[in-house]
Amino acid sequence: MKLNKIASVSALVLASVLSTPGFAGGHTGGGWHSGCGTGGSSGDGCNASDYFADDLMYSLANDGITNAEVDGVVINASAYSDTAGSESIGSYYGYDVRSDTNVVSAELKQYGSGYGVINDDEKGKSPDHSVDNASSEGWQKEGGTYYYNIDTDYDYILLSFDEEVNVTGATFSWLWKDDTQISVAALDDTSMLDSGSNSWSDIAGDALAVGSFDVLNCDDTDLAMIEIESVFSQYWIIGAYNTVFGDIGSSMYDDGFKLASVGFTTKPGEKPPTEVSEPGTFAMLFLGGALAMWRRKRQA
Repeated sequence: MKLNKIASVSALVLASVLSTPGFAGGHTGGGWHSGCGTGGSSGDGCNASDYFADDLMYSLANDGITNAEVDGVVINASAYSDTAGSESIGSYYGYDVRSDTNVVSAELKQYGSGYGVINDDEKGKSPDHSVDNASSEGWQKEGGTYYYNIDTDYDYILLSFDEEVNVTGATFSWLWKDDTQISVAALDDTSMLDSGSNSWSDIAGDALAVGSFDVLNCDDTDLAMIEIESVFSQYWIIGAYNTVFGDIGSSMYDDGFKLASVGFTTKPGEKPPTEVSEPGTFAMLFLGGALAMWRRKRQA
């Protein structure tokens, strides 16, 4: 298991990561590392370079987000957020309470060595332009009627690989807060993302595997260890913590990051069995001739 690379891990809690749709994986509460956890703490031994030692690394800023190639694997990145399909979710003193529910495309934009997301509801204040789940609410007016709008948009980055891979972790160039969580899902395809009629809950329920994880404030960078093992897919989404992808007991609406890089491994190929080559025709003739000459000498 990858976590064995970090020798100073003294207390590690692993939860089951189920590959059936709608189930979540990750850890349950606390920090993964006794000397390197959330909340700004750091310590010896928590090193992203060691963690990703055996992995391929995709750097969004250096490799680009369009037809990036890493060791022969081609990668494209794009963004999505639930900013469409405003629906009534209740009432407040006779006034309608609404919220956006449907996932649609958003803009993926570079900020230095990391990438953030600009969705259709961004207003320019922090943590806008990061991959976030910040919530805002207030009164709005439509057709002469007031309603109360709760605007919580969950931003996600889609990584599309040209072959099936297992995403093992991620690093970040910027965090809104030290205590940050992310959610991840492996998808069978992108049809539910592109339809414009599905919520994140719908997408999580149809995913190959899902999980939520802490971001660790490590020695050399901010690192999320993504432990969704033995699941390989061409399509992975990484975004702000959303309990529909796995509830790990942390609070939502306070997570924001800019994605710097992603570690992944390719699917092990089925290598053909090694064949022992048979002697060639010339070699067989040579051996036959040599044997005949040896017999004639013996007879002489």
